[in-house]
Amino acid sequence: MKHLLALPLAAILFGGTAQAQTLAEIDKRDAAVLEAWNATPLTIRRAIFVDGQPTGFGQYVERANNAFKKGDKFITYAEPVGYGFKDLGGGVYQLGFKVDIQLKSADGSKVIVSKDDFAEIAMKSHARNREFNLLFNLSLGDTPPGDYLVEYKLHDIASTKTVSFSQPFKIVE
Repeated sequence: MKHLLALPLAAILFGGTAQAQTLAEIDKRDAAVLEAWNATPLTIRRAIFVDGQPTGFGQYVERANNAFKKGDKFITYAEPVGYGFKDLGGGVYQLGFKVDIQLKSADGSKVIVSKDDFAEIAMKSHARNREFNLLFNLSLGDTPPGDYLVEYKLHDIASTKTVSFSQPFKIVE
């Protein structure tokens, strides 16, 4: 009797009617995702302040608030979507951004500090990586206490796409 019960279970676990996905089918679906990706405007999926240094894409600890003590350093973690891939030949692609930054009043009406080409972040890969995150480490030194807005403008190095995003924060004593 034990063997009769084990046989149907083995058929379900090892035989069944489920079909395995082939690598060719995965590649076909991945090409469709890449086509949609390329048609997507440059967008920021997530932009948050984090505690500590993230160790990779999606591997961060979100900061509980946006208040920083005078002189503190703070880290922005951002996930861009829809960026391009520059074909460097030999099966290698480059992706990344030139970044401008502005520190503004809390309502965004007054620019306090502005720096074009604040950073250039790029990587080379044999894959068209769609899991790519940006880290911005800032220190505002002697910025007086108050409410502010930091704005980043990303210029895709592989296309003409741009996107801006901002984060409100405050400096406290």
